[in-house]
Amino acid sequence: MSQVFQTQFTLRFREADPAQMMFFGNILGLAHDAYEEFIVAVGYPWKEWFRKGDEIVPIRHAESDFLIPFKPGESYEIAVTVPQIRETSFQTKYVFSRNGKTHAIVNLVHAVIDSATMQKKAVPTLMRERLEKFLEVQS
Repeated sequence: MSQVFQTQFTLRFREADPAQMMFFGNILGLAHDAYEEFIVAVGYPWKEWFRKGDEIVPIRHAESDFLIPFKPGESYEIAVTVPQIRETSFQTKYVFSRNGKTHAIVNLVHAVIDSATMQKKAVPTLMRERLEKFLEVQS
């Protein structure tokens, strides 16, 4: 069975719109916050991952589905998994929930880029091994 990285957050008043629901654009920032925590949990020091090294890992695709509105002042859980690892990219999935009910799902695709040439490169072996621990089991 694969691992699931868990974190949580409380929605702040400033992240809501006048209808007292989370502004839709904030979901990607919250997912990226969880991604930063996930990368550290996977085994990379934050500075090693996010400062320019041999490779950079920008997001090349992002999508989100909203199922239940988020309300300010409420706390939510985020479950992070890796649905897919390809030759030069990998996908991370973020399930936002409260009291067992899913509020939103975010999927991000991260490309691995050679920092010298700015060309795609294979997911490094160590990175692949660390991410595979969180790979979703296909049924």
